[in-house]
Amino acid sequence: MASTRFSSTTVMISKTCLSAKSSVPNSSPTATDSTRYSSSELPQRSEEWFALRKDKLTTSTFSTALGFWYPNRRSELWREKVYPSEPIMFNSSAKAAMSWGVTHEDTAIEHYKVVTGRDVRSLGFAVHSDSQYSWLGASPDGVLDDHEGGILEVKCPYNKGKPEDGVPWKVMPYYYMPQIQGLMEIMDKNWVDLYCWTPNGSSLFRVHRTPEYFLDMHEILKEFWWERVVPAREVVVAGGGNVDVQIFKPKARHELTGLVISKSRKLAAEAELIYKTVSADVSDV
Repeated sequence: MASTRFSSTTVMISKTCLSAKSSVPNSSPTATDSTRYSSSELPQRSEEWFALRKDKLTTSTFSTALGFWYPNRRSELWREKVYPSEPIMFNSSAKAAMSWGVTHEDTAIEHYKVVTGRDVRSLGFAVHSDSQYSWLGASPDGVLDDHEGGILEVKCPYNKGKPEDGVPWKVMPYYYMPQIQGLMEIMDKNWVDLYCWTPNGSSLFRVHRTPEYFLDMHEILKEFWWERVVPAREVVVAGGGNVDVQIFKPKARHELTGLVISKSRKLAAEAELIYKTVSADVSDV
């Protein structure tokens, strides 16, 4: 586990008592106390786990499928899903960022447990149990099995290639909202703790479920999957014939992309910062 250097030289902002067990209002008419999703205990990043994800649109790719990353990432994701046997190519910067995140994920989770006093249970993969959403999958960083029943998602920012100089977020980045709301919909939970870990401090945001946002997002995801990915896969499996698979290639953005981005910014700005600590020897401007 990686060491940190802010344990004794920190400042803390606390907007909400982390130990408080106040009830969270049920924001979805379909939410129940029982587990609605089907799950797999396969270890994350195992060969079997990767195989399970290939035939699903996973929450970590939602912002890409929605068209947040103009101009190429949406079509690149489409190709990854249409040709799942092909290796995914990442540039050196993306590889380094992913490696940083994977390396420090356990450290971040342990810090979260210390900060909140919560137990965190691991879960390999979750699939929505409703057949109309069963093509959606999620791999949460943790499940919080107390009476409130939330989800943990941790982020270890790469800070544009200088992660050692990174400081925790003051505001939740809007581009994580699709992933966060997707996790809650698939797992039928009402809130997510989004924990940002850096070598110089950390911050914790509480994000609540917004069913209306998911419905807007679902329109774009559904078009991407069922009108772009699935028919293109069928052409590839059938050997092509006289059909050019490129006719199914998606546009860089959907007509509703701008709306979802706007709503993502608003919800991210409203996410409650309930904890923030920064090393005294770094600037937090």
